[in-house]
Amino acid sequence: MRETENKETGNLIFHINDIFEIRTLSGIKISPDGSKIVYVKTVSDLNHNTRQDYIVLTSTSDNKSEILTQGSSPVWSPDGLSIAYHASQNGSSGIWIYSLQDHTTRFLTEVYESSYFINHLTQTDFCWSPDGQYIAYVSTVPPTVPEAQDNQIMVVNRLLYKTKGGWGRPFFADAYTSHIWIIPVKGGEPQIITPGDYNEHSISWSPDSTQIVFISNHTADPDNNQNCDLWTVSIQTKKIEKLTNHAGTAFQPAWSPDGKYIAYLATTSAISTNDSPADDTQLYIVPATSGSPQCLTQTLDRRIENIQWHPLGDWVYFTAGNQGSTSLYRASISTGEIEKILAGNSQVQEYSLTADGDALAYILTDITHPSEIFLKKTSEPSPIQITDENKDLLDKWALQEVKEFWFNSFDGTPVQGWLMPPCSLQDSKKYPLILVIHGGPHNMFGYSFDPFMQLLAAHGYGVLFMNPRGSSGYGQAFSRGTVLNWGGGDYKDLMLGLDYAVATNSWIDEGNLGVTGQSYGGYMTNWIITQTNRFKAAVVDGGISNLISFAGTSLYHSLMESEFNGSVYNNFPLLWQWSPLRHVKNVKTPTLFLHGTKDNEVPVTQAEEMYVALKKLGVTASFVQYLEEGHGWRPDLQPKSRYDLYSRVLNWFDEFIKS
Repeated sequence: MRETENKETGNLIFHINDIFEIRTLSGIKISPDGSKIVYVKTVSDLNHNTRQDYIVLTSTSDNKSEILTQGSSPVWSPDGLSIAYHASQNGSSGIWIYSLQDHTTRFLTEVYESSYFINHLTQTDFCWSPDGQYIAYVSTVPPTVPEAQDNQIMVVNRLLYKTKGGWGRPFFADAYTSHIWIIPVKGGEPQIITPGDYNEHSISWSPDSTQIVFISNHTADPDNNQNCDLWTVSIQTKKIEKLTNHAGTAFQPAWSPDGKYIAYLATTSAISTNDSPADDTQLYIVPATSGSPQCLTQTLDRRIENIQWHPLGDWVYFTAGNQGSTSLYRASISTGEIEKILAGNSQVQEYSLTADGDALAYILTDITHPSEIFLKKTSEPSPIQITDENKDLLDKWALQEVKEFWFNSFDGTPVQGWLMPPCSLQDSKKYPLILVIHGGPHNMFGYSFDPFMQLLAAHGYGVLFMNPRGSSGYGQAFSRGTVLNWGGGDYKDLMLGLDYAVATNSWIDEGNLGVTGQSYGGYMTNWIITQTNRFKAAVVDGGISNLISFAGTSLYHSLMESEFNGSVYNNFPLLWQWSPLRHVKNVKTPTLFLHGTKDNEVPVTQAEEMYVALKKLGVTASFVQYLEEGHGWRPDLQPKSRYDLYSRVLNWFDEFIKS
């Protein structure tokens, strides 16, 4: 019997090692006839310090599955007889095709990815033409052999010269631009159909296979703004035409099945950012022959994502976060009616429709269940579960549910939160509590499986998490609640939510509180310890401490322009006002700083500035740098780094809270 067994249930208490047993599912695509589903299963190996993606094929009738190969981004051919996917095999990296008829694979073409970061909603997936003759994809030109140069010297001449850093990725962006290419499925020479000096991406075929719609920024200085539009290109003539003229940013176009419209996501603010915009994306359609765009989701007032057309062309499907849940909706292009298709205390992560629209497959998660695949047929009242990738783990674990609560904040704004009790909770005892804060600042906590929270609960801590103002899922006004006010209203929301949780749950030991967060959650943790000493320990992961230096060193320097309405160089007093470093003399809380040295999103210097200040002030602090790692707690951390990070978090809280 493992030492950490739950005596009440007999199940094992969740342990750090268990995190690496979780199978993560993504890339779901249902076959045109609905008989099969292909998806990507990601498996971690702590001993070998690796993560591997496998393409899995499963039947919708008997749920039998098989691993086809290693790879990612699977896409069905229109006839359902082949699957294209991306992989690096036998010395070739690019698009491969797997035949379901003879179970063979063949290499189609190399794909060259630029390390230049465009936007967090940029899509670089490839896609089959509707007639099945071509595959279109996004790639740079083949890299040339660089000229001999001193490898100790780096010359920079562009604004966005950093990458999304991390293990195995370069620190500096290359000089290549991404373009649209096509290649015959039967093989042959690839053709570039959008040559030039701009990045093109996020592609969709017209139903007659003669054109492709894409996203590009053709302004004079694309590094310095997010003003993207829809463009089309003819496969035969290579003629490129501009379809929209947005003041804001457009994303992820999708051509309607009848060819009349193109659906896409967009924001409308002239000042935006390449990561975590305050503006909620909305669903638009525009006539494919040019015309005025029409917003279909204005009345829903939620952040729209993951759009797909119904095969009949009457509806556009999409997901939207709503009060911690992520539901599947569809909007009528003729009446504007919005219908909820899938909803509950859960989150729909991805979905895929059959060619006739009579069934959809989707990936679902909730508080106590990692992602699994479900199938919903229009002829059946209830969905059926297709995969059980994590069943063996769920059968042995003792996982914690949450209690939802709402409270009115200082100005009467309703705020939502959740409380996860520690394992083996006994009403007669008191337990320490950890406040966990999400990033963004426009992310959304809610009904999804979070191994970190389960780990804290298994280790004897209660876990409190909330969606303070600035979070998505509550409407545009709420989402913009942090604009010009980082650490203002959202800090008050968090503290009042903590007060509410303590007052309504007698098991919480108010004298033993901890706080932690990643990215913007790390910023807020830094801010909290400068504003109050009620926490006995804090852990800051990838957190911001100085908004002025962050604005000049981050890959996301546009975030400061977006959140503070303009040039940072006219805004130094306001940025310094909301910088934790300005108030660092108030800190008494023992604080652990965790940071990747290749973090270009929140540079490691942000942790250095705060850490050095605490050490100078005589405050207990420790600074752990993960060499070659990028930003935060994300699953793409190397397994050993992730294990070390979670171990240090638990040890830090144990030392300063439990002891």
